[in-house]
Amino acid sequence: MIIKLAKLIVISIIILNSVKIFSQDIGTAESEYIDINKRKDWTFKLAPYAWLAGTATDVAGEKIRQSFNDLTSLTNFGFQMLAQAKYKKWSLSTNLTYAKLGDGIKEGPLLIDFAIDQIILDTKIGYTIIDKIDFGDDIIDGWALEATIGAIYWYNDVNVDVGLDTDLDLPNFPVKVNEKLEYVDLVVGTNFRIILSKSVLLGLSANIGGFGIGNSSTLYWDLSFVNTFKVSKLITVTAGYKTFTDKTVSGEGEDEIKTNIKTFGPLLGVAFNL
Repeated sequence: MIIKLAKLIVISIIILNSVKIFSQDIGTAESEYIDINKRKDWTFKLAPYAWLAGTATDVAGEKIRQSFNDLTSLTNFGFQMLAQAKYKKWSLSTNLTYAKLGDGIKEGPLLIDFAIDQIILDTKIGYTIIDKIDFGDDIIDGWALEATIGAIYWYNDVNVDVGLDTDLDLPNFPVKVNEKLEYVDLVVGTNFRIILSKSVLLGLSANIGGFGIGNSSTLYWDLSFVNTFKVSKLITVTAGYKTFTDKTVSGEGEDEIKTNIKTFGPLLGVAFNL
């Protein structure tokens, strides 16, 4: 019974961790649509966004499949926000995700309620290696390539309460579990942008990280494609698609648990540019 209970708790935690939202190049500063010689040295961007993702998780021999609606039902409160400061070819971006997650599970006579306070802080430094724009009469054709390096900090405060759906007074029940899970993933990546016109930009981003350093992920990678539309000098809107894979290993020997999370789906965002 206790082994089964522990397994259920672990799976519950992994399900909630599969809600992870990774950094994304949401929106594009208005200055990127004009001649590099006419741009301001400093630009700033603030972008709230949402990733409408589903997930497939393989953990401890279990296969868990969840749609976007399933993941949304676990979220009591949450938001995602990207902030970026750019000076000429250098950029510094911070992507914050905060969520209060929770749900209840009934497994036979067991009643399991769990809640997680989750913080994900993704900070990257970027440098634009190539920035080429050619002007025509009405159309801007150009492309840019940026390299990035940074770290993602994960923090989960997990609380699990386990009771029995019975009037029987059994030893060791109810059970209360509190655990704080935190680690840091080193991440390197690239952002490739193609400017099609004065108001349309296509973006392709790829990142890889983890590398099994300390207690980080053994491997994490993501790939995304976005379309960014310039609404005005201050506002751009982004729509696209993103997928990532995150592989982790915890425990040793008979207690070792391998987890493989694949998450995918469309994303939407709006950026306010200064």
